[in-house]
Amino acid sequence: MTTTTGGPDESRTVLDDAREAVRVERRRTVDEREAFRAFRGRVEAVPTEPASPSGSPASAGPADVTGSASGSGTAAGTGVDGPATPPGSGLVAVRDAYAETVMSVPHYEEEYDDTYERSVAAEFGPELAYALTRSSGYHPEYEPALLDAIDAAIEERDRFVERLRVEAESLDRAGSRLAAIRREIDSLEAPVPEGGFGALDACRARAGVLVGDCDRIAARRQRVIAEHERELRLGEDVVDLPTYLYQSTAATYPVLASIGSIGDRLDDLTRRIERAMARVG
Repeated sequence: MTTTTGGPDESRTVLDDAREAVRVERRRTVDEREAFRAFRGRVEAVPTEPASPSGSPASAGPADVTGSASGSGTAAGTGVDGPATPPGSGLVAVRDAYAETVMSVPHYEEEYDDTYERSVAAEFGPELAYALTRSSGYHPEYEPALLDAIDAAIEERDRFVERLRVEAESLDRAGSRLAAIRREIDSLEAPVPEGGFGALDACRARAGVLVGDCDRIAARRQRVIAEHERELRLGEDVVDLPTYLYQSTAATYPVLASIGSIGDRLDDLTRRIERAMARVG
């Protein structure tokens, strides 16, 4: 786990960076969802084409095109790069619609930068991608499989947008509570140099309460992270949501890192209080 410790302003910066990362990811996810919705509308208008006279589509693919879509973003290594579809076919209309919607979101090149073949393989699964890029035409059996795969892509992004909403609320809730703790630490530090024994003892007790508050914030945050994993149905080999969202920021787990930073302040405060108590005791 990446953590960040340091001065009182550092925990604020960590949470601000995390909020910005969530904002950017939400905007991108909504853009993708709306692009898939637009793509679906375009696909519904594409006429299907009958199979070849021999009775079977040419190079329909290694498996039934109704196989489930992968729906996990783009990835390389699918092995579906191949010859362009025949000019004028329904597959060209599907390809053009995909390029003008899904592949035209503002962040596509930065985030994915895939070819059409690789993108549809990652989004819809290799079997359907093979049919869309290698067969002789846009045959009737392809349409329901493609529409189902598009619906799955839209639903996946709907779920992710909801998780991002929960994540943003979790960051705001923790940030608000930690800001209150920071303010109280500031107030507790004032009587440390010259306070009497009773005042110092009260400060020490209050610092202990704040440590407990931090522990409760951390426990709640861990529950939110676990909820993300359940709701997104992340597999064993998939990173958790914070790791995905915050991999380019200073702290992979921003709330826990902020708690660690504040915990260091509380430890230092407690030691100074106890030294002052020893002097006046």
